[in-house]
Amino acid sequence: MTEVARPSFYEGQVLSAADLDLGQEYGRGALARHERYLHTPGIATGLELKVDNSTGVVQVRLSAGLAIDSTGRQIVVDREQTLAPEELDSQGVLIPADTDSAVKQEDRPWHPVFLSARDEGATPPSLARGCGSGAQPNRTNELYTLTYGFPGDVAGDDTAIEVSDGPQASSSARVLIGYVQWDGVSNFANAQAAPFNNPPAPYAGVRADEVVARSGTLALRADLGAIRDKHPALILDGDKGGEMRFGVQDDKGKIVTVFSVDAAGNVFLRGAITGPIGKTSIWAESGTVTDGMLIPLPVGVPQDQVDAGQILLHITVSPRRTADLRPPDKTTGTYIKEAFECRVDGRRAYVRDRWFDVASLTTPQLLPAACDYVIVASTSGTTS
Repeated sequence: MTEVARPSFYEGQVLSAADLDLGQEYGRGALARHERYLHTPGIATGLELKVDNSTGVVQVRLSAGLAIDSTGRQIVVDREQTLAPEELDSQGVLIPADTDSAVKQEDRPWHPVFLSARDEGATPPSLARGCGSGAQPNRTNELYTLTYGFPGDVAGDDTAIEVSDGPQASSSARVLIGYVQWDGVSNFANAQAAPFNNPPAPYAGVRADEVVARSGTLALRADLGAIRDKHPALILDGDKGGEMRFGVQDDKGKIVTVFSVDAAGNVFLRGAITGPIGKTSIWAESGTVTDGMLIPLPVGVPQDQVDAGQILLHITVSPRRTADLRPPDKTTGTYIKEAFECRVDGRRAYVRDRWFDVASLTTPQLLPAACDYVIVASTSGTTS
């Protein structure tokens, strides 16, 4: 592992190229580690594949935008680019179904399009003529490469990287940006971000165990449109003891609540609960269990009616987030924890966390963990 170092200077020091490079690389490395460990890779903005057949010939264009790869590298596409169909043909990823005339166009496979970072040394012409510089590059252009995969290929990542490393320019750190379809002869036929039965192009996300709103109100919206465009939103409001509200924003940006629950557990629902609740009751409880435990039935629900199928169970679980610094059996060291498994088999909970030792980067350790659950029991409609 390489230690993180930053330059320091003193009066009269003769600066070398390595000193100046270190100052630049320190900032790039810090940003890359932030992007790599506090965000998930994917598209940050733009990078949309668009089809233009206004001239009678299908052209696929990629809009300008920014992506973050798995090394924390920012990949900038600074202008719209027209994809070259000959590159898909030359990269050896076409399969018989792409060119078989018996296959209908709508049934032809979709090929993933990947974006990866590339560095290129360069010297501006105005500097190349200067004395003593010769042909030595004094600029690094941060470029990108577009590649295509076989149908079903995923972005993946086999780039070896240490915790202290800065951004990499690696063809294996690819970002999926969409899919193209071959026309069977020599050109693209279509392009989409997420064709049927294919994983969608990912957007960059956030790795966070805690999100805190400074204003006392945290809003989650499902669209990037203007705040008054009537998008669905979820609000956590710290006023009046705490409340969660879900609804659609009105023309003034306020939430028209259709569902809410306050800190006392009082629930408001504008619509109806649908499902086989029969003609009697619905029971719901929540709590916390650890790995291997049975989730208890709500009070008043008899086990024999569950076994007979007269009462149906609906269970959801989520990892319980705790700010642990290290595994329970460790007293020192720096670790990173992530949820590895959180599922239910019947009523048995299986919950494990995966711990990474930052210092040694040894095999991750899987340990039992806890989860929060909600269990809902409802009559199936077969009870008398």
